[in-house]
Amino acid sequence: MDSQKGKINAGFCDLYHWIFAIFDMDFSVIMSGVGIVALIVFVHEWGHFWAARRSGVYVEVFSVGFGKELFGWNDRFGTRWRFSVIPLGGYVRMRGDKDPTGIPDPDQSHEKGSFMGATLGQRAFIVAMGPIANFILGIAIFAIVFMTIGKPIAPPVVDDLVKDGAAEQAGLIPGDRIISINAYRITDFNDLRMLVAENPGRELTMVIKRDGREMDMSITPSVITEECSGAQYGQLGVINTSGEINTLGFGQSVVAAGKESYLLSMAMLRGLGRLVTGQANKGEMGGPVKIAEITGAAAKQAVEERGFVRFFLLIAALSINLGFINLLPVPALDGGHLTFFGLEAIMRRPLTPAFQEWIMRIGIAFLLSLILLVTVFDIFSWVTSPC
Repeated sequence: MDSQKGKINAGFCDLYHWIFAIFDMDFSVIMSGVGIVALIVFVHEWGHFWAARRSGVYVEVFSVGFGKELFGWNDRFGTRWRFSVIPLGGYVRMRGDKDPTGIPDPDQSHEKGSFMGATLGQRAFIVAMGPIANFILGIAIFAIVFMTIGKPIAPPVVDDLVKDGAAEQAGLIPGDRIISINAYRITDFNDLRMLVAENPGRELTMVIKRDGREMDMSITPSVITEECSGAQYGQLGVINTSGEINTLGFGQSVVAAGKESYLLSMAMLRGLGRLVTGQANKGEMGGPVKIAEITGAAAKQAVEERGFVRFFLLIAALSINLGFINLLPVPALDGGHLTFFGLEAIMRRPLTPAFQEWIMRIGIAFLLSLILLVTVFDIFSWVTSPC
């Protein structure tokens, strides 16, 4: 049996190599990215697992990946820990779940240790701890970097301008201080850079401070297109040279890390808004394959150039991204479950199992279709890339 399983695993590995060879992909880079994504997913599922154990709910399976099991083991509590062939997610299956998607089985509600047998508060705690674990990981990484390496801090002040850039053409001059963009308060030059990058070719309303007086100004960032990926981002042509890197204390680091995670979440929320309204930037949307490619390339660069700080910050950002996405009120995501629990609390009774299952299956179909679509786009961009 073990020998046969070894042959099957080797076959899957050969298949991966064959696929990457067809599309001229760097196998080691992609697999490094897959490993890092799997780590972030593991942290997410560990949050669910930890909360379930604390709530007396029995966890039957803890899986990293979907599909056929590659290898695994049973712990002393009877939980099956497994790594599966499709490394694009993971799940924790608890007693009372019909399947890995978390659709509850109403017939199991009175069984000891089942998820449906837990109180409403316990169920909400179990579901919420997955995204919370991702936010904790991201904030912890940011805080450690800020305490050990330091945090780049730069006032949103124009020190110089790129000749004929968007900022110079709009009338900005050295010494101007950026107060806000589209009503978003700007306290750091990095805030300015993020908002501008999100809006290539879109007019922005800016409030600046010049000679002690505030004034309004309209400015349209230039559209910059990356040669290889085709992704587009905005650029003003503002140069800031007055920044510095400050090492923060423990309390300051935690606060700064919390703010960083908040800003990232707001950036993702704005990105979703552009996606819904059809104004998403070219190359802004990517699926699991693209995430694995970017993360793997960052890992390779970290090893070759010892740029581990940037690499760990990317892991933090991806972890916060996963936590934020899972909190969206979409059926099949953690936010969808929490929405059901909120309705249950308001109505003082749960939604009917048949209705929950129907909505959940619609959500699952939507998410799988979306993942398939962005994966096809990722592969197409690889094939058509000039690099």
